[in-house]
Amino acid sequence: NPHATALQSNTTMALRRHQRHATLAVLLAAHCAVGFFWGPTARVVGAPPTRRRHVVAPLGAGAPPEELPLTEENVEFALGAARTELGALFGYDAENRAVGITGTVDLVELNGPNVVVRLGGRFWHERRTVLARVEKFLQGYIPELCEVEIEDPAQLRDDDPPREVAAPF
Repeated sequence: NPHATALQSNTTMALRRHQRHATLAVLLAAHCAVGFFWGPTARVVGAPPTRRRHVVAPLGAGAPPEELPLTEENVEFALGAARTELGALFGYDAENRAVGITGTVDLVELNGPNVVVRLGGRFWHERRTVLARVEKFLQGYIPELCEVEIEDPAQLRDDDPPREVAAPF
């Protein structure tokens, strides 16, 4: 029967198309999970450039009101939002300072499409993790930002730096 053969052929093609879409969905989910767990890596100023990775929306943060262009004012704005949204990482509130978390992150300069920051104080998390979370957060607000670099490689050491008091923002 030619109609049954055509129907079977259409069903087979639809099943293959569905399998391709399901495979793509699994690959996309795996790619996003890898980006979430490992995230972008921190770079030291002057280090050779690395390939930009897919950016996943910042954890715990709502979508920014709109995409912002890369300017010092917008980076300061996004850093202020990061200090609020990722508050447990920093020492900007009294509760964190009471337990010895005095970590700060400050803008040093814009270096082309990259942002150079300074880390100070003590963090609960590893400094590389803090830098990667800040980078993801900033990229959520400012998509044209390529990387967040650290001012000085010594700022990535996780030894116990001297106590500093975080200034309120």
